Amino acid sequence: MRIANCFGWGMPGQYHWKLENPREITPIPYIGRLGIFEVPDDLVKEATGI
Repeated sequence: MRIANCFGWGMPGQYHWKLENPREITPIPYIGRLGIFEVPDDLVKEATGI
């Protein structure tokens, strides 16, 4: 079993996201849901400026 260094914020035995190149995005109104879900491409382009 591998123990990850979560810099004091993570809980042992839980999964964590480690982002290699995080970037700030512009928040946009959108109704979310639990878990990972698809967001329309036009909203992603609006939020990221890509």
